[in-house]
Amino acid sequence: MTLVISLSKGAIDLLLRVMEARNASVQGSSLHQISPRAAEMLLGAKLLIAHGHVPVIAGMDDYEDEPIEATWSPDLKSFGYLDSVGRWIVLNDRDIAAYRVDYQRAFAAMLMQFERQGPSAPQPLIKEQLWDVGAIKIAGAKVPVPVWFVRRLGDPSVRSQMIGLIERRPVAEKRIILTSTRGDRIPPAPNARHVIVSVADVLNVQGKLAISPQVLCARMFPEVVQRRFPIDHSEDCGIVWLKGKAIPFGGDKQRHLLQLLFAAYCAKSPVCRTAVVLEEAGYGAKVNSLAKAFGKRQDWRPFIKYDDGNCWIEP
Repeated sequence: MTLVISLSKGAIDLLLRVMEARNASVQGSSLHQISPRAAEMLLGAKLLIAHGHVPVIAGMDDYEDEPIEATWSPDLKSFGYLDSVGRWIVLNDRDIAAYRVDYQRAFAAMLMQFERQGPSAPQPLIKEQLWDVGAIKIAGAKVPVPVWFVRRLGDPSVRSQMIGLIERRPVAEKRIILTSTRGDRIPPAPNARHVIVSVADVLNVQGKLAISPQVLCARMFPEVVQRRFPIDHSEDCGIVWLKGKAIPFGGDKQRHLLQLLFAAYCAKSPVCRTAVVLEEAGYGAKVNSLAKAFGKRQDWRPFIKYDDGNCWIEP
């Protein structure tokens, strides 16, 4: 199935957030509280599908902090509840409707730019957590590369189950493991044959739920992509090559920061005001240094220099 789905960045972020939710179903009112427009886009694209009800709400009176169980009224043919004075409050069906991600449709959209092999429907390998999505042809690979998708990879229990599955199902060459988990929260791959990639880090262009073949190839085979020396970077700055060594970066803000610094470096005007690039990259006021922006990692220091409120690329 070839499927092109146009979404706002907010809708894509909400979809990945729903995938990361502890429960497989999420209440409609929660979706609309986060972002009504994004929720409607996902429902319109049929990436979220109705799946029963979650008949618990917060009452809109003096007891609104307490969850109230909604019940079905055969007479009114609707869900509702009795408020603190005994009035029957009718609930909008959408607010207590439960929605699930249509993973088959989502995977088809993510991989629409690849020639894909295997069953059209994803095969669940760990119930509601990990799926076999088939195999895709990718530049640099001798054979189609098998693809898994896992959600909530930051959960130690999910990671432990995934590692056990990897041990039971070894792969001859390489395997891609896509995840809805943010790039800066992904644990290391258990071995060199597995490449774990956050979907958010490899999407093609803003507004499309489609993975870029070029960016994914760079993640799969970072050792064969460097074109400029002594330093180069992938299209999304998810990988920086420094003198032949590949350094991966995850997370929108870190990659945006690197894009700003590399743009200045390539324009032959490398020096930037640190406060300006941090703000443009989307960091808040509390992140006022490169050290805070990159957190505990130190691998940026060999090629990013800073002094007197300025910063620049210097390989």
